[in-house]
Amino acid sequence: MDYDRLFAELYPSLFRYLHRMTGDADVAEDAAQEAFVRLTEQSLPEDEARPWLFTVATNLIRDRARKAKRH
Repeated sequence: MDYDRLFAELYPSLFRYLHRMTGDADVAEDAAQEAFVRLTEQSLPEDEARPWLFTVATNLIRDRARKAKRH
């Protein structure tokens, strides 16, 4: 899998999605980057990378919100 190309293609839309979801550019950037790091640990077909990234990033945001709510 060409991670550099995937990052260049998918990061902008993933970041915009997460930024709209959170309203916070820093949180969106952190979640997007973490999702891409986790992608490097997977062996997926390249056509499954986009939905996988969006699902993982969404879950990261939800987990962060749950942790913040508990504290």
